[in-house]
Amino acid sequence: MCFSIQAASDLKRVSSTMNADFDRLSYNQFKAMQELESKLGADEIKKQLNLKRKPSGSYFKGPDELGRIYPNYFTSVITAQEKKRLISPMRYRIRPNGSSEEIPTKFNVFNARVDSLEKRKTWSPLFMRNHGIVCFDAFYEWVLKDNKKTLIKFKPTNNKFMWAPCLWDEWQSTDGSVKFKSFAIITTDPPNEVEIMGHDRCPIFLNHEYIDDWLNPRDLNPSDAYEILAAQENEKFSYEWPS
Repeated sequence: MCFSIQAASDLKRVSSTMNADFDRLSYNQFKAMQELESKLGADEIKKQLNLKRKPSGSYFKGPDELGRIYPNYFTSVITAQEKKRLISPMRYRIRPNGSSEEIPTKFNVFNARVDSLEKRKTWSPLFMRNHGIVCFDAFYEWVLKDNKKTLIKFKPTNNKFMWAPCLWDEWQSTDGSVKFKSFAIITTDPPNEVEIMGHDRCPIFLNHEYIDDWLNPRDLNPSDAYEILAAQENEKFSYEWPS
């Protein structure tokens, strides 16, 4: 699985490289959610979102001080609206539309295996409907090193950042006062340099040529979509052991 990602450090460069505009309305709505959370307090947020326990910190949190994104953190995702690429904030971990509560944490709903997109009930309503692209500088995995579970960081060797296909959904509270979008990164079998370091999954590094095709799934059939997901960038990954 892709345990964590390093948020893209230069969003202006992402916007330029990916030919995508910032969706100001979505960012304003996200800011409004943060302000509402501050106003309501943890008890009311727990009630509005039907959580098992009160959030220990902000529910609408962005990257940490090191730029890291973990499940339930928000980062920027590219989608298409009327063929136009837009960047908006989404949470890294799917909360399905209409769900009465969060999916228990024992289930991984932040990574979608490419071979499960039509089989798993969390992904099948989103595949061929809600497609996105998430850009990030690096990703982190847990591997065994000297018989100890150790965190490893992978990053592309030839690109400043990478872009992975994702699926997204939108959830809102019963009264409509709280709403947000969330996403899951699509993963596949790892390239040799990732597998040799001890990990069995890797985010798909989508071929730049097919980004618009992926973002507009209504123009595709499932076999087309799988061909696009199989057409990855010709990229190698370097690694390092975070301190």
